[in-house]
Amino acid sequence: MTRRCSFLKYARIVISYFVFSIVLLISACGHPDNFQGGIKGSDEVAMQVREPLAYAEKPAVADEPEAGNSPSKPEDASSGLLSDSYANIPKKIIKKGIVRYSVRDYQSARKELIAVVARNGGEIVNELESRSEISLQTQMEIRVPSAKFDSCLNALAGTGENPIEKKITSKDVTEEYVDMSARMKAKKEVEQRYLDILKQAKSVEDILKVEEQLKAIREEVEAAHQGRSQYIDHNVSMSTIHLSFYQVISNTTPQGLGFFSRLFFFIKDGWNGLLVLLVSLSELWPLWLAAIRL
Repeated sequence: MTRRCSFLKYARIVISYFVFSIVLLISACGHPDNFQGGIKGSDEVAMQVREPLAYAEKPAVADEPEAGNSPSKPEDASSGLLSDSYANIPKKIIKKGIVRYSVRDYQSARKELIAVVARNGGEIVNELESRSEISLQTQMEIRVPSAKFDSCLNALAGTGENPIEKKITSKDVTEEYVDMSARMKAKKEVEQRYLDILKQAKSVEDILKVEEQLKAIREEVEAAHQGRSQYIDHNVSMSTIHLSFYQVISNTTPQGLGFFSRLFFFIKDGWNGLLVLLVSLSELWPLWLAAIRL
């Protein structure tokens, strides 16, 4: 009787556990969305937590290109911007010329070249005239509009009877000008940002700090960029010609002294030599006195 009661007790426990398991299984199968929704919600929360961390830890990089497209390099982008800048502005070329020749009539040649410079809208900014025993020479630095550089240079070279040197040099400063313009534009944008900050500043300390930064930026723009930009623009618009011409006054070196002049100097030198001899003999008077006594 006792064994039968124990068996019935354990059988009830097993049956109850089995029935409870079946009920749980039926409940889970009847509501699968709730289970998946719980998992999905947990994943979303985890992603929201991880995304800011990943963004803070990963450096900002450009989007990867799609399949079949080659990645574009930063150099290519800058080259494209530089090409666009080249297309928007004309070429910046600085021209310089050197002309040297000899003339037969110095004054006439000088008047002619001054007239040539005036006809081409140029000016003489520096002039140096030198004279020696055999020649008369002038060196000039001439500034002329770049549009008339070639015609003026050829006309000046044609005023000489004997051309000695003619040289032309050109320097392309377009790339430097474009780069400088881009830097100036960036500085202007920074200046505008500081102006906006200055409007929002409330304390005197903040105002002084912003004004100090504005002063530094403006000085840099004026000194480093605007000064160089004006220098390039001036040298591009006005070309430089270095001109040198001379006239030979005498083809021979100065002659020496004539016959009578040389005779005079010979007599003078002889007389001076005789005086030196007499003085030297007078210094030997003790010897002369001893010789007389003997």
